[in-house]
Amino acid sequence: MDFRPLSSFLSDGPKIALMVLNQPFDKPVLKALWSKSIYTAVTDGAANRLHKMALEGETQYVPNVISGDFDSVTQEALDYFRGKKGVEIINTPDQDYTDFTKCLKLVVEKLDGLKDVDHIVAMGAFGGRLDHTLANINTLYTAKTLTKKPLLLLGDGNVSCLLEKGKHTLRMNTGLETVWCGLVPVGKPAQTVITTGLKYNLNGEGMEFGGLISTSNSLTEASAVTVETDQPLLWMQGHKEL
Repeated sequence: MDFRPLSSFLSDGPKIALMVLNQPFDKPVLKALWSKSIYTAVTDGAANRLHKMALEGETQYVPNVISGDFDSVTQEALDYFRGKKGVEIINTPDQDYTDFTKCLKLVVEKLDGLKDVDHIVAMGAFGGRLDHTLANINTLYTAKTLTKKPLLLLGDGNVSCLLEKGKHTLRMNTGLETVWCGLVPVGKPAQTVITTGLKYNLNGEGMEFGGLISTSNSLTEASAVTVETDQPLLWMQGHKEL
């Protein structure tokens, strides 16, 4: 994979499908991503947040679809969005999957396999309950069975994505990168990892919990980071305020 993890923020960047999850989010980030999104999807609890913003005068955030088991959304929020033209409200009650995973499946179906989308971006993926954060990371793995498009998780100034087995080039030339980054095996150990462009590169070492993981790493002045791995790895980095 060869891509720029932070390019979704750019007005001339990739075409995105935006998903808004039920965690606090940065309004400038929402504004930047919403204005360039081809399709917007909101999980049920996040609809409350957009409804509150509408009551405060920010009425531009009307999604294409709201989905979930509707255990978190208020009736007032549902009624508000039902009255907006073009908003689909779809109940997805299956308790074997999170609202995020169910919403992702729905987005892939609605957009015919995302053929007109370059990236999928999920806001509100970090913060709050740890079990929710871990579930969102798990959805990165599920996403690989649904689409080949990159899925990026956003929240609290963090961006994360899953790097599958193989070689990847991550371009660090948007001007939005901060210094910190990390690379972590989630699910199973990686036996061989080779990187370039990091302050602390890996030169064929293995990575696993209970052993070596590459947290608190840093970008160098290189314009790209390369990662070669024999197992999936979670990439994470910070972004500047918009």
